[in-house]
Amino acid sequence: MVSAFRHKGNSNLIFGAGSAASLPELVSKEGLILILTGGHFLQSQAWTLLETGLKKAGIAYVHETISGEPSPDTVDSLVEIARGAAAVSVLAIGGGSVLDAGKAVAAMVCHEGSVIEYLEGVGTRLPGGRTLPMIAVPTTAGTGSEATKNAVISKHGDSPFKKSLRHDAFVPATAVIDPELTLGCPMNVTLACGMDALCQLIESYISTRATLFTNMLAKEGLRLFGSACELLSGEELGINEESQRGSLALAAYLSGLCLANAGLGTVHGLAGPLGAHLEIPHGLACALLAVPVFRLLVKRLSQDSNQAVLDKLAFAGAQINRGSNANPGARDVECLIDHLENWAGRLRPLVDYGLERSDINLIVSASDNKNSPVNFSYSERREFLLQLI
Repeated sequence: MVSAFRHKGNSNLIFGAGSAASLPELVSKEGLILILTGGHFLQSQAWTLLETGLKKAGIAYVHETISGEPSPDTVDSLVEIARGAAAVSVLAIGGGSVLDAGKAVAAMVCHEGSVIEYLEGVGTRLPGGRTLPMIAVPTTAGTGSEATKNAVISKHGDSPFKKSLRHDAFVPATAVIDPELTLGCPMNVTLACGMDALCQLIESYISTRATLFTNMLAKEGLRLFGSACELLSGEELGINEESQRGSLALAAYLSGLCLANAGLGTVHGLAGPLGAHLEIPHGLACALLAVPVFRLLVKRLSQDSNQAVLDKLAFAGAQINRGSNANPGARDVECLIDHLENWAGRLRPLVDYGLERSDINLIVSASDNKNSPVNFSYSERREFLLQLI
């Protein structure tokens, strides 16, 4: 019997090289739009073409730049700007933080009070299903935020947190995935974001909440990732780069669909509080944590004779090792761990972001182990972080 499941996704998905050129046709013609981007996007030809297209179509807009992960203050300020301009829709173009900011602003324009009042584990109010129409356009391939119903909001300093504003209605109405927008992505960002997408695919694939539907999505995402993992090597790919960028962008989107419907595991359960305590990019946190977490995961699964989950990890490793025609086996699980170690070894270590032993108990206390096929203890989760110092 096929288990029951529910799925929530974008109403409109547009994928393909050059698809960002259609944005002036997609945005609302009924009023002013709020455009949110990262700073680097303003230096791109895509921004110039978008500006030209909007002006030609007579579409009024207000533009704001997002820097770093959105805080409650940032969201509240942007909401006031959107209300003051009477914005009728939101267009967010950037990495996961920009898209999260867009989702939060689109929702909070339709809610009273501060966004902090509606955050899970922080606020006391539940968000309703009201939101402005939003178009999400990723410029990195990692978080899959364009496919999810939550917006991650962070507060650093005193009483830090990293929590979600969440509702089924907050999935962006339209996602436009143009792989060409990722062509200028720095290698370290491509690597960290790509590893984030891989972790999301694997964690949702082995999640205790996985369904037949999410397993299909995860397997296809892993196949796509396997066909694009040369991008993470840092080598010049020439004419093959655009094709691999497309595969990685779609893999990241599928990872977002998977996490939204099957949940994630210990890597992300630790990455959230780690990112709240330290101002560290989310993808990098996941990439570094993946090594100790998956290494012990494999050991514990073997001890428990959990062959079903080991087979899933072998499938993931096979896509990286030999491609989608491989017959997955134990060697492919080793291959997966080897690649994670190799890729993580080329990223900045946590100590560069100020992680100290005295921070670890606070981070672990705020972490969770939801959806993992192995219930890691507090001391085991603590050890994961100690290994990264």
